[in-house]
Amino acid sequence: MEIHEIIEKSTEAMKKEPAFLKLHGKIMAAGDTHGDVIVSKAIIKKFFEDGYDAIVFLGDYIDRAPSDVGSSIPNINYLLEMKAKHRSKIFLLKGNHEANYAIPCFPHEFEYEVKQCCPSLYEAYIKAFMEMPLMALVNNVYLAHGGFPRKGVQIEKNDVDAIEEITWSDVAISPVYRGAGFKFDEKMLSQFLNKIKAKAFIRGHDYTMNGIIAYKKCLTIFSSRKYENEGNGGILIAKIDGHIKSIEDIKIERWKDGKWIEYEPLYLE
Repeated sequence: MEIHEIIEKSTEAMKKEPAFLKLHGKIMAAGDTHGDVIVSKAIIKKFFEDGYDAIVFLGDYIDRAPSDVGSSIPNINYLLEMKAKHRSKIFLLKGNHEANYAIPCFPHEFEYEVKQCCPSLYEAYIKAFMEMPLMALVNNVYLAHGGFPRKGVQIEKNDVDAIEEITWSDVAISPVYRGAGFKFDEKMLSQFLNKIKAKAFIRGHDYTMNGIIAYKKCLTIFSSRKYENEGNGGILIAKIDGHIKSIEDIKIERWKDGKWIEYEPLYLE
């Protein structure tokens, strides 16, 4: 498919999806890839080889590409192509970088990259980003880019308040301060998870928390070579095999030297 057709078909597929996805079965989750098309391809290969039912990417596919890739365009094109071809298996949640049209983020090289090579496609990419879901309930595990909505889960994909809370928020123990979103503590997270009958939260967004579990309920993962030495380290995916009893039932794997290996997260209270 040509790139304009890829964007159109993936947008069409995501337009049919709700803001809050509900998925069941054996599900993988991948963190921020930030332009790292090499890792994205390794993750998709792993997904199909392991025979899982679906994979959910947690947002931030653009900007901050590794130097050997140079641009985040190949990464977003690849993921949109996979979405267009496997619409019931591959799901792309919105990150704060995809939501730059609603709340500006920095750095945002993507607009410059597109307008340098193919300016006529920029608006098409934005339309695709606008149709990306915001969050997912996978069996009984909640997935989103950064946080969760405080006024309930009946939200619209492009509600700016919902976008801010879900794509910009952070764990209270994180050292990061962004000036957007909110910091959630253990009590706030537990109340939300109880409302939606979830046992754990998997997120991306904050590389300082990469590979770290907060409050025994909140796992942060990154899936980019550029950030593999941040936090507890690693290019990570999470594997959710049906309903869990606790976050310890979620398996985490690390991509290192071209192979996937088991990974031990760091627990912080």
